[in-house]
Amino acid sequence: MRLNRIVKTIGFRLALLYAGIFGVSVLLLLGVVYIVTSNALRDGLNHIISAEIEALTEEYDEDGLPHLKDEVEIRLSSGRRPTTYYLLLDPAGQRLAGSLPMRDPVVGWHEFIRPTPPTGPDDLDHDQKGEHMLIAFGKKFTDGSFLLVAEDRLRVIEAEEAIFRAFGLAFALIIVSGFGGGILLSTGFLRRVDEISRTAQFIVSGNLHDRIPTRGTGDELDRLAQGLNEMFDRLQALIESLRQVSNDIAHDLRTPLSRLRQKLEAARARSMSVEGYTSAVDLAISDVDAILQTFAALLRIAQIEAGTRKAGFSTVDLSILFRSICETYSAVAEDNGQFISADIEDGVLVHGDKELLTQMLVNLVENAIRHCPPGTTIYLGLKDSPDGIVGIVSDTGSGIPAEAREKVFRRFYRLESSRTTAGNGLGLSLVSAVAELHHIQVTLQDNRPGLIVRLAFPSGTTHGRD
Repeated sequence: MRLNRIVKTIGFRLALLYAGIFGVSVLLLLGVVYIVTSNALRDGLNHIISAEIEALTEEYDEDGLPHLKDEVEIRLSSGRRPTTYYLLLDPAGQRLAGSLPMRDPVVGWHEFIRPTPPTGPDDLDHDQKGEHMLIAFGKKFTDGSFLLVAEDRLRVIEAEEAIFRAFGLAFALIIVSGFGGGILLSTGFLRRVDEISRTAQFIVSGNLHDRIPTRGTGDELDRLAQGLNEMFDRLQALIESLRQVSNDIAHDLRTPLSRLRQKLEAARARSMSVEGYTSAVDLAISDVDAILQTFAALLRIAQIEAGTRKAGFSTVDLSILFRSICETYSAVAEDNGQFISADIEDGVLVHGDKELLTQMLVNLVENAIRHCPPGTTIYLGLKDSPDGIVGIVSDTGSGIPAEAREKVFRRFYRLESSRTTAGNGLGLSLVSAVAELHHIQVTLQDNRPGLIVRLAFPSGTTHGRD
């Protein structure tokens, strides 16, 4: 994977951005720590010097200059404070004691470079070699004598350098880790993106069964992959449905078109009167109307399966819908020697397309009327139970064999016993499409005798009762 691809990714840029923010934070923290630590160490040195000046002043006040000279020499010989320097001058300005060479008596706080002692630099410890700044305080007594106490700033300098080194190392680690983390993050991100792109290319090339692999992490790319896989599943289903429709049209519409052509050729071949030709044209128009109805049903099913009708969903009173269909088809069933009964609960509301739900129920009732013999009882039921809304359309006719119950929802599929009745084999296909759009579970069951069509509406579709 090339570096120029990695550095262009959002993940790499974000990693560098966060590394830069942390780096700036480290620099700000360095400044704060450096100032606080340096001031604290300087204050510590000042405190040490002030304490020494105060203690030696008390010695001077009690026993005078000779005793002060002895105290300075004792402090130097004890070696307890190798970084503390002293200089004691008599009233004439002559050096009496101390570890510092002669220098002008400056009263108060001041700094100067630590001079190399007369003994030579080879006798010093490694830390004491070289030129260091000393911070000092000078005091002149009433008799004109002068005392200077100084502390070496080496420890302060070393602490400041240690702080710089520590924060410099931390800053370098943050930048390196940010750069490395950005590369690792971007590499993983690009692999996932390449998987998505590769799968999309395979699907574009015709391999509709390929899907984007997921890792089960639940991260953004996993959710994106799941969403795309659901889209690919839907796309595959629509394409296979389109392919099936094309095959069905090629096979099932060939027969009526061929029959229409034969009738027209027969009418042309025979010597017929005007009335005969008119009758032949009327029959041809009837056949064309049946073919057009088939195409209209196919287009309607395709529109439903595409989901475009969901935009028109609203609250539908199923109770009124069931009663309306029952009243409308009671007279039709009675003409066929059949009887329609109903048990419909009041105030059952769902969210859906009223026109499509009506078409679904109409197709079920018409199928029962068309394919059941005289004397059949057709039943419509609607219940709203704690488990959900259930609609029933049943009959006491011949029913559908168990092995054919899944096949009847296919386009143009017709039972052998139904070949002699009118229809195009699309009624239950439209029922299936409407049910899928509304997430209704359609189940065909044996009524012993007859058929039960059970419509189970999904939970959460009820909006209330009148």
